[in-house]
Amino acid sequence: MKWPIKAIKKEVSYFRDLSLYLMSREQTGKKPCVRYCKAGSLSPSFKKPVCFFSTYDSKDIVRPSVIHYLDELVQAGFDIVFISSSNAISNEDLGKLSNYCIKIINRDNKGYDFYSWKTGLEKYPHFREHTAVLLANDSVIGPLFNISRIIERLETDDADVLGMTDCYQYYPHLQSYFLYCKKQVIVSREFIQFFTRVDALEFKMAIIRKYEVGFSRLLQRRFKLSALYDLETLLGQTKYDTRPKKWIDPTVHLWKPLITEFDFPFIKKSLVIKKGVSIEEISATLARSNSVYDIGIYGNII
Repeated sequence: MKWPIKAIKKEVSYFRDLSLYLMSREQTGKKPCVRYCKAGSLSPSFKKPVCFFSTYDSKDIVRPSVIHYLDELVQAGFDIVFISSSNAISNEDLGKLSNYCIKIINRDNKGYDFYSWKTGLEKYPHFREHTAVLLANDSVIGPLFNISRIIERLETDDADVLGMTDCYQYYPHLQSYFLYCKKQVIVSREFIQFFTRVDALEFKMAIIRKYEVGFSRLLQRRFKLSALYDLETLLGQTKYDTRPKKWIDPTVHLWKPLITEFDFPFIKKSLVIKKGVSIEEISATLARSNSVYDIGIYGNII
């Protein structure tokens, strides 16, 4: 009975905290404003997919790891709409970003990634004319390997919405750090209505439940969803005695086998910032996987 009781306690705590948050928000909440929205140096091509890249940096800088990610996306054939919720973007960084982006946006830091994506979609309504939309963010470092094979899998898979990994917490869903939505999805009523209804929530657990989980739950009613590195396959090829004994976030609990056995192209920043994994351990793991990623870029994330 211990686990059901714990689950009930967590649910009660969640709804209590959500109620308190919503009450305080009604008194003080204001919708975030857009400070900056200009075209980059690159012109859009509707023959390409477009990536809406969400980022935030507490020091108001665009780090080399982000530039590396953007460069890889451009080389892989993506147009990029860059949405930052940092306090500002320096002229130097704007110059760098302009070389990779068709549009650069800076907005108030409210609402996390889903509100950034909502803002990007509103400011660049031509997304419907592109071949696909990629929703991505800077919570991961990479790509650790050449992503040409990943792009090929995205384009040839019969699923309509693809993520890198899935998670079963709360409800089976695609994790939102990388969501690839094909043409039939981005022009659909469901996709448009979902982002129309996205609000600037600050309560992170509510964002996960309502938006990360909710995105998959809504779209799966009409479309096929799939993870390129699905949890069932990962666990099926992981020794039983090394499997996590609780609900699993594969990017945290299975990060080593993901990289060394499956050539997974990303590492979560939270492994270093919150989980205490050392740069040395990550470097050794990358060496075993024959990744050529510059670990020096990873070291400059905090």
